[in-house]
Amino acid sequence: MNLQKYSDNFIEATILSVIPRPITPNQVTWVRIASLPFIFYLLMTGSYVLGLIIFTVAALTDAVDGAMARKRNQVTDAGKVLDAVADRGLITLVALIFIPKYFGWGLMVAIIILELMNSTGAYISKRRTQKIPGANWAGKVKMVVQCIAFMLLFIGILFSSPVWFKYSELLLYLSLLFTLLQSFLYPKKY
Repeated sequence: MNLQKYSDNFIEATILSVIPRPITPNQVTWVRIASLPFIFYLLMTGSYVLGLIIFTVAALTDAVDGAMARKRNQVTDAGKVLDAVADRGLITLVALIFIPKYFGWGLMVAIIILELMNSTGAYISKRRTQKIPGANWAGKVKMVVQCIAFMLLFIGILFSSPVWFKYSELLLYLSLLFTLLQSFLYPKKY
């Protein structure tokens, strides 16, 4: 069962149907990158409701730009790199603000180490295959799990409800497994 195919079809039938064809997936990715300073400002000033809304929209653009690239035959090497930068920027930004405060530096260090391993795996794959590897299934699951974890954390903060912090922490630890898997699933040969 190919979940990406079903999610791409759903996104094509709903969201892509209202996005004009001249708009490219890379432009959507740039919107995600451009949202980072606003998210940072909102989180640092305690505007968590608006921060959650913009974070959620930015996270959804990850699914939209990927589906758009695949459905409109606009997959590019530049897009693969931009998407990875945008994803890591979004997650790292929120992680650096909240993880040390609510879950401690141990989890933050683990995320950093595994992301460095992941980036190294992608680099080695590119050197061996002479192709820029796109996101694999583990990377996509990791991104979804991390985004849900941070949304739950926002809810915990907004409603002062510790139960949401526990769910968020559990999902962040689960994301470590997918980060590790992602780094080992990059293509080894051309």
